[in-house]
Amino acid sequence: MRYRIVRAGAALLAVCGALLLAPAGANATPAYAEREKKECVYCHVQPGQARNFRGLYYAANRYSFAQFDEAFEARMAGVKPNSMAFDARPTNPAYPRYTVAPLLNFRMKDIDGKMVHLGRYQGDVILIVNVASFCGYTPQYAGLQKLYQQYKDRGFVVLGFPANEFGAQEPGSDKQIKEFCTSKYDVTFPIFSKIVVKGEGQHPLYRYLTDKATNPQFAGEIEWNFTKFLVNRKGEVVERFRSNVEPLNPRLTSLIERELDRPRPK
Repeated sequence: MRYRIVRAGAALLAVCGALLLAPAGANATPAYAEREKKECVYCHVQPGQARNFRGLYYAANRYSFAQFDEAFEARMAGVKPNSMAFDARPTNPAYPRYTVAPLLNFRMKDIDGKMVHLGRYQGDVILIVNVASFCGYTPQYAGLQKLYQQYKDRGFVVLGFPANEFGAQEPGSDKQIKEFCTSKYDVTFPIFSKIVVKGEGQHPLYRYLTDKATNPQFAGEIEWNFTKFLVNRKGEVVERFRSNVEPLNPRLTSLIERELDRPRPK
């Protein structure tokens, strides 16, 4: 009996010693799980042990999930979205460090208020459009949806950004905007929360698109609703189209097809 107690004590000391000698980052306090009432394996491979991809993100971003995009971060970590515990351990050894094209290195809220890192579209061909519900060009929603349906399986996406800077033609709330474009035009491509695309309060994405320092070939203020920027698989702007260019314009579709024929960057 005494031998068993001594043996058990020695084993306990060995475990404690191993924990004390472990790297500082390997043992994390599950404070987030306690505060948010989540299972500890949300951020750790097992309670109190090494962090999984969410835990690594949490530590690298000043202990905050305010800007967290599950789909994007999971992709960068090399794991499946919504995986937990051991399954959420990064297969990318560099994570949470990664490289994103500057144009796509923005975190924004979608029309439902969910955080989206535009890097989730890296490798796709993208058409960025500032949209409005009460504009003479609003029927272009139908063409944009057709364009998206036609090419989405090849890696094409339309990103719609509602804005109210031109004739106050987008006055509604995000909820009203979503209801309008889905019920009237059956829009299924991503629509984002309303932003400012020109003037005071301009969103950094549109500052990037319109500044000569960051987009020298296609810079310049947005002139009206439904201005279009075509972005290649590398995250580079390759063309800009004025509002009156219809989504199914042959020149626009031919450029989309040209970019879709190019291989995805590794």
